[in-house]
Amino acid sequence: MLKVRGIETVGERQRRFRVEEDGKPAGEASLEQVVVYARRLLAENELAGDCRADSQGILVLDLPETDSTYFYDGLVFAALDAFNNPNKNPTITGLPPVE
Repeated sequence: MLKVRGIETVGERQRRFRVEEDGKPAGEASLEQVVVYARRLLAENELAGDCRADSQGILVLDLPETDSTYFYDGLVFAALDAFNNPNKNPTITGLPPVE
């Protein structure tokens, strides 16, 4: 299970999420899957910005010009939730509905 252990604002247009998996920095493969989900959410909501994995369990959210980071942070948390429980988030993960 992935958990956010810290969020840092870098400049005006970047948020860095420190993500752990089992008490250690999240692995690259896990973060790359979260990036896929976050990018899908950005695209589906027609929002500018990008998300990418960095080293040592860091997920980077590049923001468009905005005063509201709260909404964008929510997209990252939704992507993490989809990773942690893909069957409950089929619209994000692209899984067929569970019957």
